[in-house]
Amino acid sequence: MRSRILTPVLIGLLSLMVACESKVTQANLDRIKPGMTIQEVERILGKGERADQSGMSISGAGVAGSSSGNSQQTYTWKSSSLEITVICAGGKVVQAYGK
Repeated sequence: MRSRILTPVLIGLLSLMVACESKVTQANLDRIKPGMTIQEVERILGKGERADQSGMSISGAGVAGSSSGNSQQTYTWKSSSLEITVICAGGKVVQAYGK
């Protein structure tokens, strides 16, 4: 009777411990490759914080305007020992690095 109660409790505790483990690791950073979508990255690292950066273009007439082709999205993930930054353009990863 005791093992019937104890087994589900232990399984629950182990699941909780695994869920609390940070996904922000060097091993997971190494899995991020150029060309991946942000959805693919989030399957590895979980949900990140997003900060958009829009580029500017100068026309041949010297007029400044926004350039949708230069638009970038920057995402960050943080743990106590590592911060991962992923830069996307056109919906795809162009750079990923940690510090």
